[in-house]
Amino acid sequence: MAALNQALVLALETNPKESYVVAAETLLRLLDNIIREPQNAKYRTVRIDNPSIREKLLSVDGMKQLMLAIGFIESNGTLTVPSNVLLANLRRYREFIHERKELIKNPPKEKEINSTPGISCSTSATANDNIPLERTVQKSKPEMVLQPSGSNNAPTHQPSPPTQTAAPCVIKSSRPFLARIEFPKVVQGNNTLLRQLELLSDQVMQYEDELLLASGKSLIPIDTLTAKAKGKLAQWKRLLASNDTSAQQEPSEEDLLLEELTAWFRAEFFTWVNALPCTVCGNEKTQLVRSTVEDGVRVEIYRCCGQLRHFYRYNDVEKLLQTRRGRCGEWANCFTFLCRCLGYDARYVFSTGDHVWTEVWSEQKQRWIHVDPCENVLDAPLMYEHGWRKEITYVFGFARDDVQDVSWRYSNNHKLLLQRRREGGACSEQALLDAIGKLRTKRRAGLNCTPERMSYLRQRTVDECLELLGNAGRVPTAAEREGRSSGSLEWRLQRGEQQINTRYMFIPTQEEVQAKQFNIRYCCATDCYERFLKGASNRVNERITEKANGWESRQYVSRNIFRKEEHDWKMVYLARTEGTDEATIEWNFDFSVQGLRVKQIELRFGQETYDGAKVELYYIKSDGTQSQALSSLCECGKFTLQARLSGGKSWQHAQLFRQSKSATDEYPFEMNIVLM
Repeated sequence: MAALNQALVLALETNPKESYVVAAETLLRLLDNIIREPQNAKYRTVRIDNPSIREKLLSVDGMKQLMLAIGFIESNGTLTVPSNVLLANLRRYREFIHERKELIKNPPKEKEINSTPGISCSTSATANDNIPLERTVQKSKPEMVLQPSGSNNAPTHQPSPPTQTAAPCVIKSSRPFLARIEFPKVVQGNNTLLRQLELLSDQVMQYEDELLLASGKSLIPIDTLTAKAKGKLAQWKRLLASNDTSAQQEPSEEDLLLEELTAWFRAEFFTWVNALPCTVCGNEKTQLVRSTVEDGVRVEIYRCCGQLRHFYRYNDVEKLLQTRRGRCGEWANCFTFLCRCLGYDARYVFSTGDHVWTEVWSEQKQRWIHVDPCENVLDAPLMYEHGWRKEITYVFGFARDDVQDVSWRYSNNHKLLLQRRREGGACSEQALLDAIGKLRTKRRAGLNCTPERMSYLRQRTVDECLELLGNAGRVPTAAEREGRSSGSLEWRLQRGEQQINTRYMFIPTQEEVQAKQFNIRYCCATDCYERFLKGASNRVNERITEKANGWESRQYVSRNIFRKEEHDWKMVYLARTEGTDEATIEWNFDFSVQGLRVKQIELRFGQETYDGAKVELYYIKSDGTQSQALSSLCECGKFTLQARLSGGKSWQHAQLFRQSKSATDEYPFEMNIVLM
């Protein structure tokens, strides 16, 4: 699922409060209508010259850009949401806009912090308020002091600085981290995978500390999240009643609360860290110089402006409640714990494919639900295999009373999965089953489960195994085909997990319709698209009608593509990401909306190949037929331009739009179309 462009939503708040609130409420009504009646075409289109739309909505700075990001397309004096825009994405925008609007409309008053048993609240700031977030490992264990995350004063993208006004809550556990995860070992031998399973199985037991659970629960804005969940449930009931259908199951309030918890965790509570930013120059791409271990904690050390900064990769969830930042390991660790704070049966899920996430048991659905807090995605387990292009081999879920091999949920090609296991040779299937059995027994014996609970757990395990086997061959959903959104673009590209779904469609404007022409060009040196109208003497009298920064801003979809800058040769181009064998990028054009077709087309498409690399250009019509002949587009009303990069001895041997960084007035990609 495409990530929200939160920056555009937040940018609206720079407008005067009264006009901002009116515009936000108008937009919310439009989105509510579409979500409520997605098949009703009249709700998907608004006319730009409508006085109410012009005065209440589009008069606000930044609103049009936000609507285009949401999925609206401008054409022929209208803004329209195409039928292929995912409703789930509209709902996510709707919820975030509503939340921000309510915050601006009714600013929260300073909240009183109620004391909870085991959590002490002080009335004045202490010296611990200024503990540096990147340096919190100490020989003697201090109490951790932080602000409750329910406060609306915390910014979205970085931890809030210490304040001297609000009463900080102290995060406490009854025992140190190592004592919380210390258990007798039951897995014998030196097999690396099996030993790691026992380590992770023991590690999730840190969540069961009663003082720590109370501390974590106090940080969750439960009343706010519950109110949102109840509101969603009421909307569901109205929708199901109006549709008069029993085909859809009404969600439970508990499952909707889980959705709200996930969204809040990603938007407000936790922060993603690619690298520690420099405190001197503000550089966010500081250099990792080395990794080390201090007091059992892995530490990444970054350098910039002559300074070294330490990023501690904590496993102790007590520490994470203070720092509230990290990568997927820290995110899943802390989120799984907060699910336990709210009483959910939750699993910490580990994949040998270098990612971790959470599973939560749904009482209503009677199955485990996949939750990725980094992505704010629920119930899309095939997204790693199909959206991220990961090879699934081993995935395990760890709970306080269970250990399960859940690999089969995250792949729909079980035959290939088993083949990878056999070829990898990490361990035999029998050894794995034996180890999981021992760990299950260990966990359940340690909790002194009642006979009734033991019987329930055994039956749940059997039912889940049957469910997992039935996952073979399942067709992935649209959400499961989406690429990764967490982490910086460069970080995702380096890992080969990047599919960029801009889904931009070129549709003629009213001016282009009247002129019967469409012209677009791209300069890689400036990384900018220009849309323009030719004059009587072509460029002498041409007029630029639109500029868009970023090669991805006007593409439809791409996979494994990035813009490379060669600082030594001072050249720029688009290429495959390092370590990938092939890449694709597409641009989508639709003139049929206004009943137009291509009469004449010219294309300049700069490409360079070396050492056997290939750049293949395909023209794909709306019926799915494709050709490598540009002339095939004549009399076509809708088509896709697709470039495929492959081969060569290295990733950079297939290049698009290579040019000098100083060639700011040259356009290696240009398309000129005469319409009829």
